[in-house]
Amino acid sequence: MREEVREFKRQRILEVAERLFYEGGFDATSVDIVASELGVTKPFIYNYFPNKVAILEALYERSAERLLGYVEGDGKSGGDPVSRLRSFVKLFVHENVKFQVGSGVYLQEEKHLQKEALARIRAIERKFNKRLTSLIQEGVEEKVFKVKNPDIASLSISGMVRWVHRWYRPDGRLGADEIADEIAEYALRIVGFD
Repeated sequence: MREEVREFKRQRILEVAERLFYEGGFDATSVDIVASELGVTKPFIYNYFPNKVAILEALYERSAERLLGYVEGDGKSGGDPVSRLRSFVKLFVHENVKFQVGSGVYLQEEKHLQKEALARIRAIERKFNKRLTSLIQEGVEEKVFKVKNPDIASLSISGMVRWVHRWYRPDGRLGADEIADEIAEYALRIVGFD
């Protein structure tokens, strides 16, 4: 029970810090501001994270691991490459909608990561891209995708989806499902599916 409470408090720090980093930027958000928003003291936060950079690194690793889990889950889903790519892109869009704040932090605050943390994040990103590339390559081998360079197609799809967090609005003209469906069709065009 004690570990569950500790993890709850740690996650609460991450949740508040993520929102504050998104709204005001990493540089402008001090540990004092995070503590004040939570109604706790700085030492309370330091019981969970040695410094502000450690909070940011935890946010990055959480986002990267969650995303890797989606693409690795694709291998267990079965089905043809077309349906698997479509399904994955929809999940990826929904990830960027559901975790809009986290996606924003992920794309704007990388420059503050320590070398070792950046290396860990890059390793996760490489696994992600490799898995998506292999799905596209599988479609090429089955002659349902027509693309010269599956790794460039993978990066293009990732880039397209990653920026949904910047322009998606819950009260916008299209809902998340409609956007996910449309972007999945764009992804299939990128890989040359007819």
